[in-house]
Amino acid sequence: MLVLCGVERAAAGQSGASALDEAVASFWAATSDDEVAASTAAILETDPDIEGLWARLRAGRAYTGDVATGRQLLARENRDGLEHGYVVRVPESYDPAVRYPVIVYLHGGVSRPKREDGTWWRREERLARDDAIVVAPASWNESLWWQDSQIENLAGVVNDLKRTWNVDENRVYLIGISDGATGVFYHAMKATTPWAAFILLNGHPVVLANPASDVDGELHVTNLRNKPLFVVNGGRDPLYPAASVVPFMRLFQQAGVFLDFRPQPEAGHDVSWWDDEKPAMDAFMAEQARRPFPARLSWETERTDRYNRAHWLVITELGAVGGEPDLEAYNTITDQASGMPLGINMIGQMVDGSGLRVLEVGPDSMASAAGMVNEDTIVEVNGQPGPSVEDLRQALVGFAPGQEIPLVVQRGAERIEIALEYPATAAPRGRQAFPRTRAPGRVELDQQRNAVTAYTRGVSRFTLLISPEQFDFTQPISVAVNGVTVFDGMVEPDIEELLHWAAIDQDRTAMYGAELDIEVPPAP
Repeated sequence: MLVLCGVERAAAGQSGASALDEAVASFWAATSDDEVAASTAAILETDPDIEGLWARLRAGRAYTGDVATGRQLLARENRDGLEHGYVVRVPESYDPAVRYPVIVYLHGGVSRPKREDGTWWRREERLARDDAIVVAPASWNESLWWQDSQIENLAGVVNDLKRTWNVDENRVYLIGISDGATGVFYHAMKATTPWAAFILLNGHPVVLANPASDVDGELHVTNLRNKPLFVVNGGRDPLYPAASVVPFMRLFQQAGVFLDFRPQPEAGHDVSWWDDEKPAMDAFMAEQARRPFPARLSWETERTDRYNRAHWLVITELGAVGGEPDLEAYNTITDQASGMPLGINMIGQMVDGSGLRVLEVGPDSMASAAGMVNEDTIVEVNGQPGPSVEDLRQALVGFAPGQEIPLVVQRGAERIEIALEYPATAAPRGRQAFPRTRAPGRVELDQQRNAVTAYTRGVSRFTLLISPEQFDFTQPISVAVNGVTVFDGMVEPDIEELLHWAAIDQDRTAMYGAELDIEVPPAP
């Protein structure tokens, strides 16, 4: 009898495991909301423990080699029924055991009518490569890159790829040229979560500031902090000359954005530099894998029904709270036609922490007047050695006519003391980089093990998505907002939340076992 009972229990366990495996396979295969709901219900009916379910979801889909390779013209529909075409190129040597990077290319010339033949990217054949899956989606005058329809479309395209081919979720890159590059700026500021890095060729963020561009939503510069940018512009480009892009690049750097700006002095609105810069672009992508659970996040939004999420942060309610800090907006571009510009146009942190390498000094500027030249390294700011970009930014806060900032620069083997002097007669004026019509809210997050520190402006409530790959669920988790501890306790895993976010993200490397709803308190 005991032997028979043991056999029956083992058989029941095997049957339950098989049912769960089948339900999880159906979950990953689901292509509609109804199919997701049905497969979710089937998983819950097996009454799984969260550890077993997590392991199955983390393993992902079972990929086979019996799939199409080479060039294919495909299409998908948004929820409103609008169909978007895209070209995908899969390596002929595709191996289902390998996780492939995905490179999504956004074409230019989006004001044209819709085309159905897949010819929206010129010389598309040179995009093909053996080490990555390449995608060229379509945009046209009814679905521009900088509209919400394309946020839904691009996320949908990447998720569709995951159902057929083995995609490396942490190496999905967005590249654009001309209007496509302008679109990449938009996605970087409105929908950062799926992407590892952004490459922008011959575009200009000023297009997004033009009311005639029909941009969905408002743009927030600090959202660019979350991912690195690689930017190329031609010096002789009649549409977007590199000199006109520099003020935006300067603003982005002031806001703490990591970018590699590569102006091409003799290039027009073309890619004559492609062969020279392609190795650098490839190296940039190779170095930039997405962190699925970044320890630091900065996100700002003007609404909570969309554009309100960055990875494990979801802003759910807007509204000022008493005593909140005044987080700088970083939305002002200095008008170089008035006053004297600072002139430290491009700057980079030295790898060894010794200072800041000045890559470009503007002519007729405070930096040039002080004697600074290209390739100088700033090794002291206000007497502080080994300054960071933030140290220099803080020194410049409030820098006004009649003031000066002492610096020490290293030029070869020579250390030179100089001073940035703001001419007393100068009266610089600024202008908005991007127009604002709605009051936005912003959250700055920093996570150290099980402790989260947040600072907010204009946000009254937000949600943290908690992953056991980022937090230790066996220990208390604490959350402090604007200096006030608002949560300190254990977090219980929730299977339904796990399935909810897995269905949204389709990402086996970034799953969440619980949610924490955080109400922002007034300052004591």
